[in-house]
Amino acid sequence: MILTEIFPNSGFTAELSPENSDVFSNWYPKVLGVRFNFVISSGSALDSSSHDITNDLDRTLLKFLRGQSDLIITTGLTARTENLAASKYAPMLILTKSNDELQIPAVTNPTGQSVYITQRLETFYPSDKAVAIGSFQEPIPTFTESFCKANGFVSPVLESGVETAKAFGSSGKLDEVNLTLVNFTDQAAAQEAALSLLEKIAFKNSKLLQILNYENTWLFRFGS
Repeated sequence: MILTEIFPNSGFTAELSPENSDVFSNWYPKVLGVRFNFVISSGSALDSSSHDITNDLDRTLLKFLRGQSDLIITTGLTARTENLAASKYAPMLILTKSNDELQIPAVTNPTGQSVYITQRLETFYPSDKAVAIGSFQEPIPTFTESFCKANGFVSPVLESGVETAKAFGSSGKLDEVNLTLVNFTDQAAAQEAALSLLEKIAFKNSKLLQILNYENTWLFRFGS
């Protein structure tokens, strides 16, 4: 894949492969704060499973961003929808208000790093790396900030749906938004969809940092 920078340095290119994502370091510096990563497909609902709309470029970017992060934040709904497994790149925090036991690889397969679940302490999972840490009452961004501070996490990536991202955005707890737009034939349509998503998650006064392109896939990076 030949990835082309559209903005701010038009015309710069680099070759990318799923096996080697190091070139992303030219465009995605490490973020101290919460980074939201999300994929949008033209003509598909925002709550579509990423399995149905992702592509090789998006999967390669996901791995790179996880590698830059020290914590993966997600929700019980997303974990179930995506059938998430634990990551080899960073620990995972699954935010849920439900005490129904999860039936996903993240808590049944002992590969990858630790998985923390906000369920009652007496909940036990087959994987000894899956740990219930108790429930929470405060708003999700407040709890997450406290959890990160208590455990020394400074560069978490948020992998969730729109409503959870909105909770972070409306409380001013999002520092960067990375969007993959797939199946968009032109930049204008992709950018319109990206800006619409920013409005939905209340990421106000954002600054466009970067646009990359490969065929009908567009990568947008916005900062606070």
